[in-house]
Amino acid sequence: MAQQSNDPPSCMRPTEPDRPFLLASDIDGTLLGDEEGMTALKTFAGHYPGAFHLALVTGRSLSSVVGLVELGYLPRPNYVCGSVGSEIVDYHDPHNVIGRKYTGRVSPTWDLEAIYMLGEGEGIHRQDFPNGRPRFQAGFYWDGREETLAAFRERLNGWVGCRILPSYGQFIDVFPDLVGKGHAVRFLRRELGLDVDRVVVAGDSGNDREMFETNFKGIVPANGLDELKAIACQSRHYQSPFPAALGVLDGLRHFGFIEDTSESGQCP
Repeated sequence: MAQQSNDPPSCMRPTEPDRPFLLASDIDGTLLGDEEGMTALKTFAGHYPGAFHLALVTGRSLSSVVGLVELGYLPRPNYVCGSVGSEIVDYHDPHNVIGRKYTGRVSPTWDLEAIYMLGEGEGIHRQDFPNGRPRFQAGFYWDGREETLAAFRERLNGWVGCRILPSYGQFIDVFPDLVGKGHAVRFLRRELGLDVDRVVVAGDSGNDREMFETNFKGIVPANGLDELKAIACQSRHYQSPFPAALGVLDGLRHFGFIEDTSESGQCP
């Protein structure tokens, strides 16, 4: 394990450059929100492109993520696990073999419109998707009350093969059993042939919960919500004192994936 510092990482290199790791990270509130940390992460990714695989695991659509990457707000990823991990896009494969394999596991009986019709009720209505409705994510606006969530669960009680995920006190997502943020990261680990100890997840809210319920290491930045911090408290989890991308880098250092070389003058 790399020695821990109380200072934010500023100049980094991988500790095992010939043994790549997978960083599967949420975007909003996890990577975005700290300019200093994002600049450092993009610099690291630019200097050591083969040292790690970057998967952006997000509620955003692919077109939204591509826009952020092309505008320079995010480093170029290897994979985008969009629509809350219900779809995977291999950023460098126009045929998206991995993505088609991932969603090919969903049962042909999955009926998105039926979920929407059953789910809508008092305090809960279907979400707007400006970039097009996802195929495997039913998204709802929620008034945040426990009683309306309980009624929602009751309405979907007979629907086999789906999971319900509330977050932020204002959203509810429903997925088929075999997709979602946690499933997406597990799937990528297997496809990449990585050991479990070479995978780390990062998130800031309740819709990242499934990633932290895996056996992978997990990072929560200082600005993470209590709804995630309450369950990200195992020995494999790290809650950083730094925000957003700076917190993610601090977590990578904490787990020994990177080391800070600023004091040694070995910055690339």
